[in-house]
Amino acid sequence: MSRRITALLLALAMSGVLFATALAEEDTAEQSAQTAQAEARSETTADNAATKSTAEGVQGETDTAAAPVQETTQENEADANVPDLSPVADLTFAQVEERVRNNNLTILALEENIAAVEATDYKELLRDLDDQLDELEDAKDGIEALIGQLQSSVEPPLTSGEESNVDLKLYGQVTVNNLLTKALASATVASLESSIESLEDTIADIRSGKTQKTAQDGIRQMENLEDQVVVGAENLYMTVLELQNTRSALERSLEAMDRTIQEMELRYQLGQISALQLQQAKGGRTQIESGIATLESSMDGAVVQLEMMVGADVTGRMRVAEVPEISDALVEAIDYEKEVESAKERSYDLYAARVTLNDAEEDYKEAKKEHGKNTYERKMAEHQWQAAQYTYQAAEQSFEAQFRALCASVKDYHQILKAKETALAIEQADFEAQKLKYEQGSISKNTYLTAQDDLAAARDEVTTAKHNLYTAYRSYEWAINSGVMG
Repeated sequence: MSRRITALLLALAMSGVLFATALAEEDTAEQSAQTAQAEARSETTADNAATKSTAEGVQGETDTAAAPVQETTQENEADANVPDLSPVADLTFAQVEERVRNNNLTILALEENIAAVEATDYKELLRDLDDQLDELEDAKDGIEALIGQLQSSVEPPLTSGEESNVDLKLYGQVTVNNLLTKALASATVASLESSIESLEDTIADIRSGKTQKTAQDGIRQMENLEDQVVVGAENLYMTVLELQNTRSALERSLEAMDRTIQEMELRYQLGQISALQLQQAKGGRTQIESGIATLESSMDGAVVQLEMMVGADVTGRMRVAEVPEISDALVEAIDYEKEVESAKERSYDLYAARVTLNDAEEDYKEAKKEHGKNTYERKMAEHQWQAAQYTYQAAEQSFEAQFRALCASVKDYHQILKAKETALAIEQADFEAQKLKYEQGSISKNTYLTAQDDLAAARDEVTTAKHNLYTAYRSYEWAINSGVMG
């Protein structure tokens, strides 16, 4: 989604540049030729910026040639846009997972829950439950004894006369009280019997290991949630990194627009263009400024979220470092056929689907023991078991398809990076030629600066290609190491 936003902002920003350049073509032959050349290069910049697909610089000789310009650009951007920060405010990708696991509040809460489950002493718990069971059974026996006493506690009067009537009244009152007490006691006995039965089931589950297995399933689920939090933080890191890259592209667009407006103001003074044309060009600059403001707002929000996830002070000023390069050897070592099974074994989603399948199978076995072949209970359990089998098969196929696509995407981003590096090498050579021409006085300064922008745009495309390759490879690592499909 961030790349779609980036493309939209750049398209909006560059539209003003193209429009203003098109207006500038109406002058003399020499001016028209120079303006057309600038327009062609501006279109290349817009197309390149809007179709970014991956991230970082150029290897070998290309990287060596481009490094001084890139370092100067990044240094100027840092000085112009970001205040000085203490070292604790900076973050590298290698630090993300450790900081999230040590400081993220969600993960800390999950760790405490895991520790609580692991601290359970099932032998001690069994002793406590056995004691509770004995107490419940003793209480039940005592109440049942009370019920027996109530049934014979009062004998009816045998005499007649006035005293006999008094005795009959007393007998009636006592009998009613006894009946009420007996009813209450019987209800209490029924409740105790239910509690005893439930407690016996709990004890049986602990002794059979079922409770311990459920607890381990819960731990694995919480660990998977922790991994998902880390993956989210890493993805957010890459988003911030690419937003920084996009901001530099928009700032170059703004500088190019300023040069165009300066030229058009001169031509307006010479009467070569109308006031409306000049005003429209300035409107294009406003659009670029709006795009930069929107980008800055998005970046601020992403940085704040990242600071919260890694447990840093929430300042909105954290800067992230570039990610390392993915070597050709790492990409070539990817083998779907060899790695898919181990990735499936580590997947919590497939594990949970297997648990559901096993539970459905156990329910079906119980139904076969307790119900006849044609009973609805047995048929229902059989259908539920079959449904669980289909559900597991679907989950397994989905995981395999996602993992295959992930392996393919790493190799695809790798070849895209190679293509972008080749394009950058060509752009570097073209820039060197344009620079020589400018030094010789055969081209204008604006033409030279346009060539410089084209080189910076090509370098940004390589950077984006490296970002995309790194993100894809990191997702591949999560899949094979933890079964997490980011």
